[in-house]
Amino acid sequence: MRRQGACAAALATALLAALAHAAAAAGPGAGRPGAGRMGALREQFTSRFVGTKAPEFALFDMAGRTVRLSDLRGKVVLLNFWYSSCPPCRTETPDLIKLRQRNAARGFEVLGINLDPVLIPQAAGLELRRFVREFKVPYPVLLADRQVFQDYGEIPIQPISFLIDGKGVVARVFWGALPGPELERAIAPYLVGRDGPTGPPPARP
Repeated sequence: MRRQGACAAALATALLAALAHAAAAAGPGAGRPGAGRMGALREQFTSRFVGTKAPEFALFDMAGRTVRLSDLRGKVVLLNFWYSSCPPCRTETPDLIKLRQRNAARGFEVLGINLDPVLIPQAAGLELRRFVREFKVPYPVLLADRQVFQDYGEIPIQPISFLIDGKGVVARVFWGALPGPELERAIAPYLVGRDGPTGPPPARP
C-alpha cells in the first residue's frame, strides 16, 4: 500500500509538471484551460522572490563536496532548477553552457540544482549521471534536498531559474526554458563590464 501511494504521488507530480510546461510554452493569453491561472501563479511567484534575499543553502555536488550559495557572494549567479527527464531542461542546457562560458570572466556562474532526489528519487541518480555525461555540463551540479525545494517555492514549473545579484538578492525569475539570446540580454545589465559594473539594474523583471 505504501509503494502504491508513492507511485501515485510521483504520477501526480509528473502530471502537474506537464501541465505547467504546457502553460508556459503556450504563453500568456493562449486561450487554453488554466492558462489564466498559470499566469497568475507566475506573477505571484515572481513577486514573492524578486527583490528579496535568496534563501541560503548548503548542498552536495556530484563529487560529495558541499557548496553554499554564500560562497559565491560577489558573483552574479543563475540558479537553474531542473530534473533529468524534463524535455525543456534538455533543450535549454546547451544555451546555459554557452552562457556560462561567455560570461564567466565577468563574474557570472551557473549552479544547476538537480531535482531528481526530490521529484524522481526512484531513478537513484542514474538519469542524472547520464544527463551530465551526455551534455558534458561544466558548471556545478548540486543535488536538491526537500529544504531547498521548499525554500524556493516548491518549484512549480521545471526548469525555473533565479538570477542572484552580487549582493545575494533575487534580481529576476525566469519561468520555464528561455532561448540563449534572451537569457543573454536579461543578465547583461547585472554583469561586470570592462570599465566596471553597469548602472543599477531594474528592480523588477
